Amino acid sequence: MSKKNTWIALIALDEAEMPAPQDVASEVARRWPDADPLELTSQTEAMATFQWGDATIAYTLVPRPIPWSQLEGPCSIAWYWPEAEEAFRSQSAHLFVTLFDEGRKAVDKATRLTQFTAALAASAPALGIVWGAAGNVHEPEVFQELAQEMTPDLLPLHLWIDFRMEPIEEDGWRLFTTGLESLDHSEIEVVRYDGDPQELLDHVYNVTHYLLDKGISLQNGETIGLTDALQATVRFDKSMLGSDQEVIQLDFV
Repeated sequence: MSKKNTWIALIALDEAEMPAPQDVASEVARRWPDADPLELTSQTEAMATFQWGDATIAYTLVPRPIPWSQLEGPCSIAWYWPEAEEAFRSQSAHLFVTLFDEGRKAVDKATRLTQFTAALAASAPALGIVWGAAGNVHEPEVFQELAQEMTPDLLPLHLWIDFRMEPIEEDGWRLFTTGLESLDHSEIEVVRYDGDPQELLDHVYNVTHYLLDKGISLQNGETIGLTDALQATVRFDKSMLGSDQEVIQLDFV
């Protein structure tokens, strides 16, 4: 299976309980009545597989916790969910969710996995959710709320992408994303920003949403007008994190 076509999410559980496939399918239909119906194609005591239009989606009950080595880093930087470590430390099992879809655009695949994961979490004793492509963690109720509010004009980017901000010398900030590559775009980095960190996050979030909403690509040397007084110049370069990965770096002027 191609990694581009396979999408993953994990749901940490309070107890090793396998949600009934019929309940999950009903929850998807209740929340998103216009979506294709889920067709149960196979079921065991610990696994259920559905056909969802052209996609295949499955969940498996794993009777052990998600390894803490995979969670320690994401929990330590989850400023938006201070109780993340406490929640994941108390898990006893987890659900492993996979979506395989060769046909749709990446945003559509992410949308479907978000919908299914939200419905599955609502049908299970969920403690926390891990979005596989970005590795970030989410509180189940917040995940469900953002999934319910999701539209093509209001994508839940904070569920799909880790926008990581870090302070640097002389009161500056830097930012880098994780998860954009899975959505068929280069990751975005800002080497330095002198200003309000919330404004930096808002600027990069808006650029990212525009790219995904319009399905366009940025060009090297292109200038983006963010406000009447602020522009960002696009530069393709090696990641500032030291890898050979080529990223989009935004220089603010």
